[in-house]
Amino acid sequence: MIYTVLAVKDKQTFTQLAQELQRYPVDIHWTDTGKAVLDLLSQAMDQGKTVDLVITDETLTDMSGRDLVEQVIMKSPMTNCAAASTLSSDQFHEAYEGLGVLMQLPMTPDAESGKKLVSILKKLNILKQ
Repeated sequence: MIYTVLAVKDKQTFTQLAQELQRYPVDIHWTDTGKAVLDLLSQAMDQGKTVDLVITDETLTDMSGRDLVEQVIMKSPMTNCAAASTLSSDQFHEAYEGLGVLMQLPMTPDAESGKKLVSILKKLNILKQ
């Protein structure tokens, strides 16, 4: 089971992505703030557990998705991240370079986006075949 946090402003926008992930042993926790994600990371670490994946919206109520990714990797370097963004592919690469983001998601990730993310998670052996 991989523990995933979806940090999004509008849960409905990420429903198809979540449904695709839930076809696998994925436990999803929803939140709309970066602070809640960082609190969940701390709680997991206190319990000797990890958050395996954080998926973030481009902007949250308290910070940008990029700021959240940066804070997540500072707090928990082994936590993987994916981020929704309106940036072009090149702009996204430039903005997120060095942060180890698994993939750029569209602002309304569909089932196909979920399948691509699952494929990456399998290749990295985060999600078992």
